[in-house]
Amino acid sequence: MLSKIKFFFEKKDRFAKLLGFKIVDIQNGYAKVEVQVKDEHLNGADVIHGGFLFSLADYTFAIASNTKNNLSIAINANIMFHRAISGGKIYAIAKEIKDGKNVASYEINIYDEKKNILATFVGTVFRKGVKLV
Repeated sequence: MLSKIKFFFEKKDRFAKLLGFKIVDIQNGYAKVEVQVKDEHLNGADVIHGGFLFSLADYTFAIASNTKNNLSIAINANIMFHRAISGGKIYAIAKEIKDGKNVASYEINIYDEKKNILATFVGTVFRKGVKLV
């Protein structure tokens, strides 16, 4: 089932494809996504745009929260930025914190290649009770 969910996100999430996000690993309640930072991902201060980091965390969150094949939609998301960088490969790791009947919470951390933490994202989903794939 996880391979079908991975395929679903790789094919259906057009925004993630546009941004260059690549799914590295997917497990029950867990996802890892990487991306190579490009010049167009930088803001006016020549560091990674906060919206780009949020999008990376949100995509990783979506994958991890849907690994149970129960369509899960974000109802809350917050991000804290810890460090700014201007290039290299970065990756996000999403882990399930709490899985309830209808609501689940996840923590997503974004790291650079040296394993420095760049941002922490916490999100909550509502489980709709219908299959994703």
